[in-house]
Amino acid sequence: MIKKLLFTLIVTFSITAFGQQGDVAVVKKDTTTVIKNIVASPNPFSVTTKIKFQAEGAFKIEFSVKDLIGNTVHFQKYTTKKGINYIPFYRDKLDSGIYIYSIKTNNEIISKRIVIK
Repeated sequence: MIKKLLFTLIVTFSITAFGQQGDVAVVKKDTTTVIKNIVASPNPFSVTTKIKFQAEGAFKIEFSVKDLIGNTVHFQKYTTKKGINYIPFYRDKLDSGIYIYSIKTNNEIISKRIVIK
């Protein structure tokens, strides 16, 4: 009972704390959008998923995954290419649950949810 209550509180807090509209939270520094159409597939997943997005050009990004209390559980830097890009993400030793992944460029930070079952 207590575990269920804590889980409900954490999920409610995370959704309101990240201020998500629909399934996306975007923080922009200027009006230039350089990444579009971000989708994790499959989602939910059990072993691995791919983060697919379209980039306007070649530039460096930071990809991170955080748990619901804000601990970074994965961090990696990538260089994009113009067009469609894929970032593979493996569960490794992560527990089942909801995680927030972010792609950070010089202009914006885009965050979405993934679920590990």
